[in-house]
Amino acid sequence: MSHIHIRVHRWVVWWLCLGVIFGAIALVNILFRDLTRTQDKIILIVGIVHWILGGVVCWAFDGITIHASPPPVRSQPAGTEALREWHSASDFVQPGGRKSLLPPRY
Repeated sequence: MSHIHIRVHRWVVWWLCLGVIFGAIALVNILFRDLTRTQDKIILIVGIVHWILGGVVCWAFDGITIHASPPPVRSQPAGTEALREWHSASDFVQPGGRKSLLPPRY
């Protein structure tokens, strides 16, 4: 089962909210005010331009990105970890190979 992740920029949400608010105001004005046919068309054209411009800007600036989640990392079977041999770094230090800026203490 593949999960998807959708990333939406904050300005896209603001653009959407402003479009809904101004659209509601325009709808109230068209329905309840005595506007001429030309004024109705202008209000609708401005609304359409707002949504088209929002879509183009969102597409151009990658306002919304959709990613498929990466496949889960497969862990090694329990038996293979016991077969691995582990050594600390001090196991590989050669005697007399110590380099220090300070003089020896003896």
